[in-house]
Amino acid sequence: MKTRAATHFPVLLMAALAGLTFWLDRIAQLAEPTTPSAKRHDPDFKVDDFTITRMSPEGKPVSVLSARKMIHFPDDQTTELEDPRFEQRPPDAPVVRVRADRGTVSKDGEQVRVRDNVVVVRDGDGKREPLEVRTSELLILPKEEVVRTDAPVTILEGGARLEGTGMEVRSKTREFRLDAQVTAQFPPGANPKR
Repeated sequence: MKTRAATHFPVLLMAALAGLTFWLDRIAQLAEPTTPSAKRHDPDFKVDDFTITRMSPEGKPVSVLSARKMIHFPDDQTTELEDPRFEQRPPDAPVVRVRADRGTVSKDGEQVRVRDNVVVVRDGDGKREPLEVRTSELLILPKEEVVRTDAPVTILEGGARLEGTGMEVRSKTREFRLDAQVTAQFPPGANPKR
């Protein structure tokens, strides 16, 4: 009898260990969420009232990004902004300011997309009057000094009004383009060629 028990004991022990391993594996699977947190779009940190300033090699501010609230998401490394404000300070041109209700910054910081009640204001400089642009969405490429949109745009400068759909502005080359459905109104006596 003892020989039979001694022979079956290792088999029974192995079966018990296999059963225990299976049971522990099932418990561990039940404890894990069905959707891994890395796949969810949950924030990992929030910051209130922040400002980021990009400096030139000479130590002068080139651009400033601020917002009432910043929320970062680790799954795609994007940052959502509430009440964003962006300021571009070119060395040889008037300051340009952008404000909106919401915004998103790409993971590398190369793109800033602002949405809802977007207003762009370029200061006057003695040669030109201040300029205001209104649209619903705008993509800002800070390092390239480019802004663009596919949405309808209204541009006001002095008494002139320009409207269109789709716009691109390149600050470095001072290129400006409206893509479609362009209409313009100039005050009497205005010279639209500048």
